[in-house]
Amino acid sequence: MRKTIPILAVLLSGIAGGAAAQSLENFSVEAGLSTLGFYIAPKAEVAPQWTIRAPIYLGRISDTFDADGNDVRGRLTTNSIALMGDYALGGSGFRLSGGVSYGGYILEGSTTSLTLDGTEYTGDFSAKIEQKREFAPVLAVGYTRDLGANWGFVAELGARITSLKVSTIGQDSITNPTERANFDRDLAQVNSDLNDFNILPFLTIGVSYKF
Repeated sequence: MRKTIPILAVLLSGIAGGAAAQSLENFSVEAGLSTLGFYIAPKAEVAPQWTIRAPIYLGRISDTFDADGNDVRGRLTTNSIALMGDYALGGSGFRLSGGVSYGGYILEGSTTSLTLDGTEYTGDFSAKIEQKREFAPVLAVGYTRDLGANWGFVAELGARITSLKVSTIGQDSITNPTERANFDRDLAQVNSDLNDFNILPFLTIGVSYKF
């Protein structure tokens, strides 16, 4: 995520600069938990019914994961950042959002048995499952409700418009030419199937604080 540091600095400085120009009354922050990890988002009101957010998602888990029927020992990270524009639907508390994200799901691990398209291969494999594109469009619908003068509740359901891809290391140890050709064909078929699902949904629940 080193590449995201300059991007994050630009986004946050832009929001902070806009908020400073309009006073802290137009500045707020959201925080909570998401299927993308821990969530925090500075937010600034830029016009009636319009706000800009810079959601930051941080998550890392080391465990044994079930990846398409395979037990993969490794680490799942979900670190990402986004720039979102929110449009409030009157006083209903609902908002429609759109924007772009950078980063996201990466599962890296190892396994001694890899099943691809129904065929099992044995060996010492390293597997990586990640988003096909680091930059992805985002669409979401959210709901906010005030819980007092400054605090509020926030929930959001959205999706990133991208798919996942799988890459592996270790297939070079397959010496049988036919089996190796089958492995490459099955891996290509798995990625083709994953490419058919171009939506990665997410859910976020948290609180907001207005300055």
